[in-house]
Amino acid sequence: MSDPFASNTRGMMPLPESGTARVRAGGEWRQSVPGFLEIPLLDDRQNGLRTMLMKMEPGAYSPTHSHDQVEQIFVLEGEFYDDDTHYGVGDYLVRPAGTLHIAGTREGATVLVVYASSSNAVERVA
Repeated sequence: MSDPFASNTRGMMPLPESGTARVRAGGEWRQSVPGFLEIPLLDDRQNGLRTMLMKMEPGAYSPTHSHDQVEQIFVLEGEFYDDDTHYGVGDYLVRPAGTLHIAGTREGATVLVVYASSSNAVERVA
């Protein structure tokens, strides 16, 4: 019996109903807004989950905005900043849905970004 999730398909996929799904990241970076490029990995609107690799070009800047979902970012390469601080390789940050923030980078960065509905988010630690 063949494994329906053992595909070498590149691109995004929905959350599997069971088992483990694999997607090979790759292909063309596509621009979401000027200076910000992404490769979608998971897009499951029904469960409120999205995951992507994001590349920020040197000098990229996004003015104040917010997201309808919890935003989680893990820095893989480079550096970027927001209203609060500068982040570098190995830094992880999480923002509640609706948090206003800016995003920018001087040198460029590659990050893993995960968006989740509040109902799928990890419980807040008091």
